[in-house]
Amino acid sequence: MTATEQTSASASHHMAPKNADDLALVESIIAGDKRALHDAYELYSPFVNGVAIGILRDPHLAADITQEVFVRLWQRGERFDPNRGSLKSYLQIDAHGRAIDLLRSRRAAAERERVDHAKMSSTHTAGTEELAMTTMSSETVRDAMLGLPEDQRTPIAMAFFGGHSYRDVANALDLPEGTVKSRIRLGMKRLQLALGSERL
Repeated sequence: MTATEQTSASASHHMAPKNADDLALVESIIAGDKRALHDAYELYSPFVNGVAIGILRDPHLAADITQEVFVRLWQRGERFDPNRGSLKSYLQIDAHGRAIDLLRSRRAAAERERVDHAKMSSTHTAGTEELAMTTMSSETVRDAMLGLPEDQRTPIAMAFFGGHSYRDVANALDLPEGTVKSRIRLGMKRLQLALGSERL
């Protein structure tokens, strides 16, 4: 090899992407090669899952995030730039972002539920709330509860006497969370009226 050829070869080597193997793998994924996606998953899913578990502390949610990250790689592989880092780092960063988004979303939902619960409770008189929440053994309260429609009585019993969250009640009854909140709100108003009239 002449000096000129050696110089050319050296220049070609330095022009190659820092992560040529990763680039080849991602280019195959972009081209629709499912085997390449499988290979990427086998190589990097443990690292992606580890990032998600570290943030969410929930293996099931972490598994969902891991799946989402590789679906995004399949759909948006062209976003990977080998000159900015390895595929492993790219996927870990994506997992971190997705996990943080999910964590914030769940915390926001929990806070909305807490505020909504507080607002709903504040619509009742202190006496009625105290009776409804702490004296279920009272014959008066039992009768008032039995006077409610079942679709209102059941979620109230689960939420306030069973200590379940609105989300838990919704899951148990296979209903939208908004429907459960609405039924509880209506039932509590009827309970308040029944207990109020009983005291008069």
